[in-house]
Amino acid sequence: MKPASFLRREGVEYYLSEHHRNPKMRPITGIVSGVSGRLIHVEVEIRNGLPYFTMVGYLSKESMEAKERVASALRSIGHPLPSMKITVNLSPANIRKNGTAFDFPIAVAFLGCLNLIDASKLEDICIMGELGLNGKIRGVGNCLPIVLEARKKGIHKFFAAREDANSLRGMEDIEVIFMDSLQDVLDYFHGTYQQRCCIDTTQYQKEETEEDFSDIIGQKHLKRAIEIAVTGRHHLLIIGSPGSGKTMAARRIPTILPPLSKEEKMEVQAIYDATGIQRYLEDNTRPFRQPHPMIPKAAFLGGGKTPTAGEITLAHHGILFLDEFMEFKTECIEALRQPLEDGTIDITRNGIYHQFPADFQLIATMNPCPCGYGLEDGICRCTYHEKKRYLKKLSGPILDRFDMVLCISKKDHNLQKAKQKEMVETSSQIKKRIKTTIQREKNLLKNDSCNAIGQLSHIQLNKIIHLSKECKEILDIAYQSGKITRRGMDKILKVALTIMLMENESEIKPIHLMEAMTFRNTDFIREVLEYGR
Repeated sequence: MKPASFLRREGVEYYLSEHHRNPKMRPITGIVSGVSGRLIHVEVEIRNGLPYFTMVGYLSKESMEAKERVASALRSIGHPLPSMKITVNLSPANIRKNGTAFDFPIAVAFLGCLNLIDASKLEDICIMGELGLNGKIRGVGNCLPIVLEARKKGIHKFFAAREDANSLRGMEDIEVIFMDSLQDVLDYFHGTYQQRCCIDTTQYQKEETEEDFSDIIGQKHLKRAIEIAVTGRHHLLIIGSPGSGKTMAARRIPTILPPLSKEEKMEVQAIYDATGIQRYLEDNTRPFRQPHPMIPKAAFLGGGKTPTAGEITLAHHGILFLDEFMEFKTECIEALRQPLEDGTIDITRNGIYHQFPADFQLIATMNPCPCGYGLEDGICRCTYHEKKRYLKKLSGPILDRFDMVLCISKKDHNLQKAKQKEMVETSSQIKKRIKTTIQREKNLLKNDSCNAIGQLSHIQLNKIIHLSKECKEILDIAYQSGKITRRGMDKILKVALTIMLMENESEIKPIHLMEAMTFRNTDFIREVLEYGR
């Protein structure tokens, strides 16, 4: 008589492993929650009883459908499920399981239960993929957040679909085995599988842009402000008349941005993978997001029934460019307070807490009044009440988040004189200069927790700078005359510190301080605060 663990089904003989009675085998997979990964354990139990296949663990509809795909895929490789009572549990059970990435790990768990592969080796492997009815493994498109989370937990081996090679290839400290079908799993554990090169028809090619800072003739003060802002990661507000070149200059900022570091590149790639936006792991350019002014709050901040990243998070480690700043909804503008201060966005949905990263640099442009010509002599046609209603939308707390507030007018854009007198610099020249200054910045901040001067707190700033008597007198005079506030003083000192590094000096000099004060238009700030009363 055959032992209880022996089973014959459609001409195929199995010796069920001990796991069918006490499911100790827990293959690992994962889901994306917000923009981060969460690990999920797969438990399979096969026992005597009427044929029945059930899945538990707070599953969505597409996850529940995995049992049909798994059963068909196993049948296609000649190993059908036995006619017994089968239970699959995805734990922890209090987390909603969405997506189709559970097909592949469930099928591998069955292969271990049926003793077709060595089940003891599965606990150190993270498995992700969707199955076709013919056993083909399909990509799920958001593997990287799961891989990064698994790597934190000490897992360094992964099974994934070859379709997901774009977002995982070239990663260090891990081994990824890309597979085409379920049969490859059997071949791998039996020692006959040969890893094939990932033939990718969509190799990453860096996009070349025709935009360059050499296109901007004149506006020397504006270009200097942008270089300072990018170097120190200072938030910049540009107020100017239509046609003054503010938007043209801001759209050329990506051409002078420094590349992402390895850690930053991984973080950005994980965010884009979780959101479903195509981006290649080889791409080290910083994000530059320019949302439309009519964007709803949920798309701007992130959220929804199943929380996803918004434009603020997509700009992480990059630039969030808000053109026509005053046309954005008030709720969107005011929602910038927390991310600009903390570098994160906190959202709670269905009792689950999500934290979205939002360490971005804000560049905004706006007109000084509804007609746009408030800075031009004798041209503005706005009434006092129209201007008051317009500027009231820009609250004091939001205005205070900007390190640099710059006003430019058309008369500064004198093309003919600029062509004759000014040597036009290219973006590559400016970018090279910024890279050199950033290296000095890193040396200065090596003992602090921040990466840029614009992120320094009041305490950190006071530890770094040592002002001369003359510099202190300049600040005292400006404060006593009402041109700056105590809070605005820190903003000016941060900009002056960046200018000091750009000039390769060892201490802040009065000339640095005076130039920094020209990049914070106190008259406009005072006007906004008066209109807002």
